[in-house]
Amino acid sequence: MGTKSWQVGMGVIAMILSMVLVLQLRTESKIRATLPTRQVTELAKMFNSQKVLLEKYEQDNQYLRSQLKDYDRDQEVARLQMLAGLTAVRGKGLRILLSDRSSKNKLKVFEDPALAIVHYDQLELLVNELRAAGAEAIAVNGYRIGSNTGFGCAGNTILVDTKRIAPPYRIEAIGDPLNLKSALMMPGGFVENQIVSFDLRFEIEISDLLQLPPYHSIAFEYAKPFKETKQKGKKQ
Repeated sequence: MGTKSWQVGMGVIAMILSMVLVLQLRTESKIRATLPTRQVTELAKMFNSQKVLLEKYEQDNQYLRSQLKDYDRDQEVARLQMLAGLTAVRGKGLRILLSDRSSKNKLKVFEDPALAIVHYDQLELLVNELRAAGAEAIAVNGYRIGSNTGFGCAGNTILVDTKRIAPPYRIEAIGDPLNLKSALMMPGGFVENQIVSFDLRFEIEISDLLQLPPYHSIAFEYAKPFKETKQKGKKQ
């Protein structure tokens, strides 16, 4: 009788353990079946990318803060004025003299008299050649050339913006003098083809110190600045 009770007890215990094991296996299977593994992986990737982006924004923020800390308003204004040509400048560069053909070089019978004088487009192209060669500031007959300066013809004189100038034309250009001179005097270049070939007077020399006046920009008498506002309901 005692042996049978022991065997029955062991059987009951074994049955309970088996039921618990089966229940645990079923629970794990359900969890594995319902767990969104793909979604978790995507969320992890999004988290990592956002973390990297946040670190980048923090670095940008630190850089902007350092820039703001070192920002000097007066120095920035002075730099912009210099870029616009609104301040007098000095430095090394070239002095150039351009003028009409000398009376010693008389026109031949078949030559057009207009070829013996300097035209506004020749002066303008010479200025452009200097700019392309790296000139940082240019003046013609003491008048500073700006980014919007225009050249034109006014009878026997040349118009630079609204200023009339007459020959000889004295051009001063601040920049690397060797580079500027090499660019102008290169064989087959503008000076050789458009100035020297017409026997126009052309002289060039290097200067260690040039002083150029500021550019007198056009004064606005009628135009006034205003802040533009976008109107609602209208497509821009």
